Amino acid sequence: MNFEEPMQRLLEDCPGAQGAAIVDPDGIPVVVTPREGSLETLGVELATILRDLAEAAREFQHGRLEQCSVFAEDATIILTTITGGYFLVLVMGRDGLAGKGRFQSRLAGARLYSEFI
Repeated sequence: MNFEEPMQRLLEDCPGAQGAAIVDPDGIPVVVTPREGSLETLGVELATILRDLAEAAREFQHGRLEQCSVFAEDATIILTTITGGYFLVLVMGRDGLAGKGRFQSRLAGARLYSEFI
């Protein structure tokens, strides 16, 4: 599958979106849109945090981690699990619609799921 098209669609469907990436379980980006270094580095850093959160969710018997949002001073970062440790990162400006970003990320994750199983 060409991942560029669903990633571009995600960015277009989310007002205020600044970038998106699909990241593997080790934090290595599979695809980054737009291509720029800071989003690739962010994926690496967030992979460790996401693994820890997923482990905590299992330990406390809350089930599989589906989504996590991080609200920073200048951005909102939405992490959505696809499958097998792969996850989607959506970075939005603080003026973006975080709720719509979470919803569209879930839809994009569902569309991408079949490519990872």
